[in-house]
Amino acid sequence: MRTDFFKKPLDFPSEEMIYENLAYFGGKAILPEDNRKTNFPYITKEDIMQMLISIQHEPNKVIDEFANKYRGYVGANYAIPTASGTSSLHLALVGAGVQPGDEVIIPNFTFIATAQAVVAAKAIPVFTDIDPKTYCMDVTQVEELITSKTKAIMPVHVHGLPADLPQLQEICYKHGIKLVEDASHAHSASIDNKVCGSIGDAAGQSLMADKNFPVGGEGGIAFFKKEEDYNRALEFLDASGIDYRMSWIAAAFGISQLERLPYYDKVRARNAQFLSDALEETDLFIPPYVPEGYRHSYNMYRIKLNPAAKGLEDLEDYKVKEAIQRIIMEEGIFAREWQNRPIPGHLPFKNQKGFGNQYPFSLSEVNRKYKVSDYPQTLDMFRNTLTICRELRSPIEYERIQSYALAFKKIDQNPDMIRKVVEEIGELELPYEKDARLG
Repeated sequence: MRTDFFKKPLDFPSEEMIYENLAYFGGKAILPEDNRKTNFPYITKEDIMQMLISIQHEPNKVIDEFANKYRGYVGANYAIPTASGTSSLHLALVGAGVQPGDEVIIPNFTFIATAQAVVAAKAIPVFTDIDPKTYCMDVTQVEELITSKTKAIMPVHVHGLPADLPQLQEICYKHGIKLVEDASHAHSASIDNKVCGSIGDAAGQSLMADKNFPVGGEGGIAFFKKEEDYNRALEFLDASGIDYRMSWIAAAFGISQLERLPYYDKVRARNAQFLSDALEETDLFIPPYVPEGYRHSYNMYRIKLNPAAKGLEDLEDYKVKEAIQRIIMEEGIFAREWQNRPIPGHLPFKNQKGFGNQYPFSLSEVNRKYKVSDYPQTLDMFRNTLTICRELRSPIEYERIQSYALAFKKIDQNPDMIRKVVEEIGELELPYEKDARLG
């Protein structure tokens, strides 16, 4: 029988490890190669029992049960469960009243589905740069991008840190436009105890299997504050004939997993705090910034690099990043880029083919040229940050999160070795000059 059960416990790590030779240069890795996998989600007898119970009911009743339970958890007024995160964003925009040719302001740094959902609504995406501290939408750029065609602002709670919704709400009230949240990274994230997904006029959220709150496979959910927006989304589904229905199997799994979501949240918060405290003790690594009153859900954990603190300021920052990534991967810690190019630099927005004949881009009164050079803060972020994606998510052992912290401390002790790896690398393309990746 195949199993994901861990058969080999981790050894207790020791602070002495940080003074050992780097694994990249032949030393012993902090995490052994056969003990690096983390498992999520956990499937328990409760999940199996829920499937056995749900299979005895009509599929729509199972889906409705899930939607109502999760809507109540979030604190939203209305909800439509969907087959994917992208479809939930599409429905949220349509429900908010977005029409063909309208403009929707979104951040340039996100998963491509954010922008594709705008195009699916036959609207025009207008991109902002990011705030360099939060990596979310730069709110200071929003008002200058608003035109008579702007129908909505759709911030993304990047990596699980809520965007500056209070300030965005003020802008929306001032200009009479809708606030639509992309909460796909932000399960249980909140501002002043208001959960993301319930704050804006509408929201879309992915519930796919690799998110903090997974259903059984692909899934999503759209939330609405007002009944008229909720009804508008339902009428669109009826009139268009589009089948965005969630699978009852996904919903059944979601019902039982929802019971464990608060536990998962606490584990991630604990792990993130432990790692942040450890990074504060280093010179080279800066942990994520979280504003007061904000609850980060840590769907991902982005670390900023500070080469100057280790006398590496004469080296190209993106080469230092590449060197650190190679070194830490050898230590068994999977630090990644997660995106390497602003979304406007991806092919669907560079070529603007849309649904054919450049529709809906052809509806714009402005000949938009999507250029990556328009987003300097995002380009800078790609040059000097790395991301831990899933490794904080599962209920991992204390030994494992301690090992992650020790790996960063070990690298912090070896700036000369980082310099040596940079010299080995030689010529290297900038991250955003490489082919665009989706993750």
